[in-house]
Amino acid sequence: MKNTGQCFAKRLGVLPLISALLVLAACSPAGIGEKPGSPRDALPAHITELTELGVGVRPAWSGDGSRFLYLDALVGDVYEYDLASGSSQRLTAHFKHHGFARAHYLANGDLLLCGPSKVDPEDPEEGRWDTDFWYLHRSLEKPAVSLGEPCFEGPAVARDSMHFAWTRTDYPEVSPLTAKSELWLGEIELSGEQPRIVNERKLVDRSDFYYFAMLEPQDFRGPDESELLFTAYAYRGGEVMGVDLENGQLRNYSNSWWYEEVEGVSPGGSYTTVEREFTLSLKPKGLIDIWALRLDGSGAFTRLTHFSDFNGFGANNPVISPDCRHMLFAIRQVGGPEGNSDGLFLYDLKASPLTPVDMCAMQEKAKLVQE
Repeated sequence: MKNTGQCFAKRLGVLPLISALLVLAACSPAGIGEKPGSPRDALPAHITELTELGVGVRPAWSGDGSRFLYLDALVGDVYEYDLASGSSQRLTAHFKHHGFARAHYLANGDLLLCGPSKVDPEDPEEGRWDTDFWYLHRSLEKPAVSLGEPCFEGPAVARDSMHFAWTRTDYPEVSPLTAKSELWLGEIELSGEQPRIVNERKLVDRSDFYYFAMLEPQDFRGPDESELLFTAYAYRGGEVMGVDLENGQLRNYSNSWWYEEVEGVSPGGSYTTVEREFTLSLKPKGLIDIWALRLDGSGAFTRLTHFSDFNGFGANNPVISPDCRHMLFAIRQVGGPEGNSDGLFLYDLKASPLTPVDMCAMQEKAKLVQE
């Protein structure tokens, strides 16, 4: 298969538009959507479906990698799955709520949630685009507490501190052509009677992208978490970006005209996973697969899944375990709601012949030192 990332990096910046489009067509992989059946019918040995979870949505690893959170719908209840026991626990059963669209572990083990405070019964999206941040203590003795800040799509949550990043926007009330889209950094403080967000500061806004991009944070890049990785939607098709948290410097890591949305980063920070679709439209169709992108500025991609080879399917929402041994991801249906999932899968990065040899090098070295 062609190395699509290198093809972009070497050619696109120097060709006029018509030639560039021809190059894009030549670089895209063959076979997308051509196979009948389902990816479930041809799973490689390094991918296992977690069938006991049913429809799992948007997984997130615990700090020690022994558990992960997931939702039972795009706006639903929050569950925790224990890998050792193979059992799930519903974490939001003890209080009334309108569902949650995101759930993340914080560095102290408590949970940061995104969910609507109220839902219009006529809203087919069940409040998905009008959510707020909530703080849920790991003891599950009390209801989640509102942090008084709107949550749009998903936040990026630090592993080693109580920092997190989020988007401030007036979309969908305002057209995406003119809507505000800003990335903010803050910290959750627990010293008072109620948890609250402190030390807020703006990192990036649309003016950094000639007002083309809508922005969403995804992950803090390890090992020191001094850089925030985010997606600039609609900018050159959708780009994987990074912003230095100290000096504000921006860096484009994908540098292509295809749709690319950054997802979970490897613990050592040398690679990130990316949802990638070979379309030039502003909105992806769902023929998405998961790729590993080297974060050295080369724009080199390595394809990790082939779910979009099957007509009507794709893969999404990949997150890498803290020991870099496994990746969780979901199967999605083409044409369904954005971010839809029809089940979760566990990907063995160590066993897969597709994993870049240096993707988990830092974790392997640390393991040898401990032994």
